[in-house]
Amino acid sequence: MDFIPKTLTEKPQVLLVYTQRMIRGRTFEMIENLGILTLAAQLNANGYDAKAYTGITTDAVKTIEKMKDRLFAVCFYCDFDNHSAVAAIITYLKKRYDFYVIVGGPQTLHMTEDDLEIYQADGILKGEGEESLLTWLNAKIRGEAVLVPGEIRPAQKADYVYLEDFSKYEFPRNEDVLDYQERPLLSVITARGCPYRCAFCFEGGNSKNLRMRTAEAVLAEIAARLKNSQGPRYLFFCDDTFTTNPLRLKKILSGLKKLREEYDFVWFCEGHPGFLVKHPELIREMIDSGMVRMQIGMESGVEEVLKAYGKQASPADIKRVVEICYAQGLPQLTGNYIIGGAFESAETLAETTKKALELLDLAPGMLDLSTTFIMPLPGTAIYNHPEKFGIVLEDRECLTNLEDFPVNHTLELSLPEVCMGRSRFISAVSNKMKQQYQQGLIPRERIRTDFNLAFNYGIAAGYLKFIYGKNKIMVDYYKKLINYQGLLKEWQELAEQEKDTWVIQKIPDFSLLNSNTLNQIEVDILSYSGKFTISETAVKLSLSAATIGALLKSLSDRHLILFSPFV
Repeated sequence: MDFIPKTLTEKPQVLLVYTQRMIRGRTFEMIENLGILTLAAQLNANGYDAKAYTGITTDAVKTIEKMKDRLFAVCFYCDFDNHSAVAAIITYLKKRYDFYVIVGGPQTLHMTEDDLEIYQADGILKGEGEESLLTWLNAKIRGEAVLVPGEIRPAQKADYVYLEDFSKYEFPRNEDVLDYQERPLLSVITARGCPYRCAFCFEGGNSKNLRMRTAEAVLAEIAARLKNSQGPRYLFFCDDTFTTNPLRLKKILSGLKKLREEYDFVWFCEGHPGFLVKHPELIREMIDSGMVRMQIGMESGVEEVLKAYGKQASPADIKRVVEICYAQGLPQLTGNYIIGGAFESAETLAETTKKALELLDLAPGMLDLSTTFIMPLPGTAIYNHPEKFGIVLEDRECLTNLEDFPVNHTLELSLPEVCMGRSRFISAVSNKMKQQYQQGLIPRERIRTDFNLAFNYGIAAGYLKFIYGKNKIMVDYYKKLINYQGLLKEWQELAEQEKDTWVIQKIPDFSLLNSNTLNQIEVDILSYSGKFTISETAVKLSLSAATIGALLKSLSDRHLILFSPFV
């Protein structure tokens, strides 16, 4: 390639790409891909100018084409969700441009030399690429023929590369994201591999073993990345084995608690319900060190289905974790249910829905429930033997799936019936959440906490997205309350003296108010807002302290007024 001599005197530019098919707003766009960020850090520490990019296919190609004259190589992260898109993009690029194209990522585990023809890449590197990618690129710069560990070559066996000692590699840096603009979420991974073997999970079905980073290394990375941050952060622990080792977990929790004395952040992790019921005391410690949201695997409300998945947790375990988390004041607990999974039938759907609604009853305002369809990931038990789970795969490669349509049905349910089952489940959950809010079952403190997490840390839970956030008056109320914390208060926050001397402040514009819900005295109070103290307003309206107190509490409860110490 005629541009190679130039790279000997200038830093070679490399773009690491994680792209998915053309549906915006999906999880992959919200959560940083630590795989490509870690590789970018390695390359930049060794003389390259590497950037990481995440986006849908059309934006990815457009971005690459803007950089085409400067690029030495483009490296694609390939997983099961995007493998067909990656193959198509590479075919498009290789017909037009001269830079190198490399494929890596978890999907390479199941690739063979036949995939050299399918992907048309200059190199396919199997496994964790911190060393192999750098070696491959250095060899191209020097014009050397080097067989890189994990590289797929014709008629040669390539083993997937697993790394053991992560301490010698660079920490990922958000600044290595192309056109980086800071946002609250900051992803962290504390381990690779998984000790569990859930039938639907790629990591559990394919990982060599669990390789955990030390608590010291995890905390050092977090400290370094927080030091470069400009605002509040939401740490997102990506690995689903975060709670596996109690001793390491306690060290991390202690370190997080100390870091929060210096930096403003909260955090999320995944927890295993089977582990948490055995170590319930850790939930309190996790909350005290900044955990505001946790996810546990729920999958189904039917014990036999959970056993088939190999979950190592029962519906009773899940229920107990929900009870503990609610009692301990965890703001948000999220869980996912698989619809149309193992042995699904009308009866199992009904039982799962019943169990989900019971959990919501146990924890009004805390649970954030979601659903997925089965994704037959390569190497998993469901992919290899779907018949053992009563599953019929209609589209094994998931080419028809954009997370909104199933690729399988069960022996009892057709594809349309699986879709309808998910729709009914979502409706039942949504109606229960609305009912809880309308009946005043959700504690006001929880509602305020959800708004605080949304405004300050970018965490929007289900209740906020689907109920609170649809009420403009309520949103404006909490935005002002949180933005002017201490300078604005709710009625129940006022001290006795403040209930005389503070000033009533109307929140919504009069044009937004439904006059049918207000009596004349309430209208008068609102018209005096911003002008007089509470006691002055009482005098003007000839109201006793008890009467105006009851009226102000009612208006405050309806998110119509707040109180300030000055006009």
